[in-house]
Amino acid sequence: MNADQKTLTEVTQTLKGMFEAYKRKDLSGVLSYWATDSDIVIIGSGEDEKAVGIGKVVEGLLRDWAQADITAIGVKNFTVSAAGVVAWFAADFTYNYKVQGKEGALPGRLTGVVEKRNGKWLWVQMHFSTPSTVQDKGQSWPKP
Repeated sequence: MNADQKTLTEVTQTLKGMFEAYKRKDLSGVLSYWATDSDIVIIGSGEDEKAVGIGKVVEGLLRDWAQADITAIGVKNFTVSAAGVVAWFAADFTYNYKVQGKEGALPGRLTGVVEKRNGKWLWVQMHFSTPSTVQDKGQSWPKP
C-alpha cells in the first residue's frame, strides 16, 4: 500500500540523511540510521558484497570508503509503501564517484526496508543492483 504523506516524508528524510552521511564517510552518522540487529542485511552489486549484521555492515562501509570518494548521489523514481511500522522503498540510483583520481558513475537500482522504532525510521535491509550487461533489452534471460 502506498505510504501516507507523513510516512513518505519521514522515510525520504531517512534515505537522504543516511546517504548524506555516507557521502561524508561519517560512520557514526550512517549507523544512526540503521538498526543494530544481528540480522540486518546490505546486498551490493559485487559478488562478495553481502553484509549480515552490524559488524559486517561496518566492514563494508569502511571498504567502500577506502576505495572511492562519492561525489554525488542521484535518485529518480522513488516510491515508498508502508504497513504499520514497516516501510519499503525502491528507486533508480546513480553513484558518482572518484577512484584513484578518475571519475565514474555507477547506475543501479536500490530497494530498502525500514522499521519505525521509538519514533525513528531505521534501515533493516538494503539491496543495490546494477542492470545486467549480458542480457539484451526486452529479454528476460541472457543468451546461453
